[in-house]
Amino acid sequence: MITIFRLSVLIHRVATDKIGAVAVEYAFLAAFIAIVAAAGMVLVGPEMESFFNDTGGAVLDAGSSNFTNDPIT
Repeated sequence: MITIFRLSVLIHRVATDKIGAVAVEYAFLAAFIAIVAAAGMVLVGPEMESFFNDTGGAVLDAGSSNFTNDPIT
């Protein structure tokens, strides 16, 4: 009989515990943010890769230019 009472008290504590509910809500929020971030990276990734490749190519081309037509000299 005491074991049943302890079990009912334990079930009541778990059912009325608010801290666990808040932790679960934060976990869902973190999971949602992670999913949105991953989807954004998948969608924008190829464009960003192209942008950085083009920028890197332009920087390399600018560094290898011959400045014989430089008006300063």
